[in-house]
Amino acid sequence: MTFDNVPWVITMKKNDHYFPTMEWIKDASEESGWKRVTYEQGKPVDGEGSEGVLVAPVEIEGGVVEEDIVPEP
Repeated sequence: MTFDNVPWVITMKKNDHYFPTMEWIKDASEESGWKRVTYEQGKPVDGEGSEGVLVAPVEIEGGVVEEDIVPEP
């Protein structure tokens, strides 16, 4: 309702790219006690998703491979 008592409706659409759906599940095996599941394009991803961020392997000393965030071109 507006200030002059006229019904008013507005709709909003969530942008899944910037605000993905997340689910927190109580899990005693996790350090914090909670497990995070992120849904990207309708598919569940454990932890924080990588939507829009390319992850590339990077080799460091000792032959250990780590993931490094690479910006999109």
